[in-house]
Formats: sequence, structure tokens, C-alpha cells
Amino acid sequence: MIKQLEAKHTVFDSIEDMLAPQTLSNLLSKTITHVERQPMNGHGGVAGSHMDYVQTNAKRLVLKRMSVDHDWLMFASDDHQCRSVTLWQYGFLDQLMPYVEHKIIACARDGKGWGILMHDLTGSVHTWGDTMSPERVPIFLDVLARIHATFWNDHSLQDPQLGLCSPSAMLDQTALPKARQHPDYQGSAVPEWVRKGWEALPNVLPTEVFEPMLDLIENPQRLFQALKRYPVTLLHGDYRAENLAFVKPDSLIALDWQMSAYSLMTIDLAWFVKNAYVHAAMSEDDAIRYYRRRLESYLGEKFDDTAWQVMLDLGRCFEAMRSVGICTFFYSQQTDPERRTFEEHMVKRFGQDVINAIPLL
Repeated sequence: MIKQLEAKHTVFDSIEDMLAPQTLSNLLSKTITHVERQPMNGHGGVAGSHMDYVQTNAKRLVLKRMSVDHDWLMFASDDHQCRSVTLWQYGFLDQLMPYVEHKIIACARDGKGWGILMHDLTGSVHTWGDTMSPERVPIFLDVLARIHATFWNDHSLQDPQLGLCSPSAMLDQTALPKARQHPDYQGSAVPEWVRKGWEALPNVLPTEVFEPMLDLIENPQRLFQALKRYPVTLLHGDYRAENLAFVKPDSLIALDWQMSAYSLMTIDLAWFVKNAYVHAAMSEDDAIRYYRRRLESYLGEKFDDTAWQVMLDLGRCFEAMRSVGICTFFYSQQTDPERRTFEEHMVKRFGQDVINAIPLL
């Protein structure tokens, strides 16, 4: 029987309550007399979230606002509790400290949605297109292994109060069937990218690869059943440079837990190691081997490596089905020859990853 979760932090009833000068004075242990909100121009989330600066007389903060009504990732994965908030509220993010910090100060309801108040990390978070120093990639891999080891087979993550993604809900965020069901969804480009990407996919992949992929995205239950045979843990769900901040050598900040899930660890691993900045630091195979060594060191005898290759193949298959539509869309729109070649390579690689995993399902 799963023990009832107890809240470790209070969620304010409104953003106005959370940003009241007296409340911020208590939260920051500073005397706050002035509070002003300003939209963070150009930093709205692709999925539909909104970002504001919160300027006070003491320091500048950041407010992220999201709602199932205008955030595609929340809508598509049926996130009516806001996973980024519940993981903080029930103390799960605190369990990762000091190795992984979250920098959340407070959370509040925002009508039908939520607001997350954070320290301002401008200049510390990697932005799209940034080059990453090669020595940071092993640090990010080590931290990912720590996250997974901390919650290895932790069944409290199944508590419905957390509302974590199932593999099904995780896949729905970028899956063709969900994007087709909601052609008129406003506020996010993601469903259109997915639809157009799958429309272009037969022009990139041969029929003998495309058709099994289409069948699997339309009938994914056998993939979900295969995932259930192996260990589960907390997945960040969107573990990539743009959601990571590096402030000091012994600590990393992981942001945006909105896609967090309870499933096989290699899903997170495959999502991270496919990125070009990883390839610039080490080969993908070396990155995977490094992660595996770190995970084994944290888990000790709890880690059974006899099924490692199967788990890796399943994680890569899941990643392929999750990313191929959007990746193909960007390939079809790409004008830079070098970037277009990379996107084409990724699409074809995703197809091969699915073909490799189908006998395991």
C-alpha cells in the first residue's frame, strides 16, 4: 500500500497573495516594499506558458505561469495538477539537493492555472543554439544518474496527487493521434509541427521503415507493456541544456519538470544524448557508457545490468516515437545545409531505432 503523501510546502491561493510585499519579505528574508511585474519578451514557452520578471526593491525574480487551457504539453498529457508544482509541493525536488537544485521560491494557483516563482537565473541557463563547454556534458550525465538513482523503484511516485506522466501521457505530448484530434488548439505551435512532420516523413524514410513507425504511433500499447517489465524511476522528461543551469561545480539546477514521468530511465537518457552539444563533447556511445557507470556506482547491487541493452533499445525507441514528428518538421523547413543534414540524419536514425526495438515488443 502506498503511503499518503504529505505536503512539505504551501501553495498560495493566488499569484497576488504570493507576490504581496509582506509575503515576499517572509519568503526572501528581506524587507520588500516594491513589487512590479514585467513580461519577459521573447521568452514565452513554445508549448504556451508565459514568463514574467518580478522586480522588487531587493532583487529580480522570475514568474512562470501555465494552464491546461493554453499550454499544449499540459493539455495533451492531461496535467490538471501541474507536475512542476506537485513535485515541489510534496518535497520530491528537495530530496535531490544539494546535487540538483530547483530554485523555486514559492508556487500559487492562478485561476485555473498555476504560477511558479523562481530565482532569476539569467546568464546561467543555456539558451537555444549555445555551445556547451565539453567538460559540462559528463557533469550533466552524472546528475541525471543521481536523479534516477535517488528515486529508483520509488513507488510513492505513483501517488495520484503528484499527477506524473505515464508513458502514454508522455508520448501524447508530441504524438500524431493527439495532434490530429485537436487541429484548432490555440497557443502552441507544437501540434501543427507534429502533424506537418508526420506528413513529410514518408519523403524521408523508406516505406519499410515508415509504415512500422506509423503503426506503432497509432497502436503504442505494446511499447508501454514492454516498458513495464523493467525498473522505474523519476524522469525529468525534458532533460536538455535549455532546462539546466550551471552555477557551481558541485551543483546543477534543473528547471521545468512539467513533463516529468514515472518510467524507464533510458527514456531520459536517450532524450539527452541525441543532442548535438553532447556529440561535440563525446561520442553518443561514450556518453551512454559514462551514464551507465555513474548509475551503477550510485545503485550498487540494486542495478541489474543483464537487460541493459534491451532497456537502452526501448528508451531509444520511445525517444524516436516522441521526437520524430517535430524533428522531421524542422528538417523540412531547414535552409541551412549543415543543420538540414543533421536533422535528416536524426530522422533516419529514429527510424532505425524503432526497427531495432520492434522485436522486443
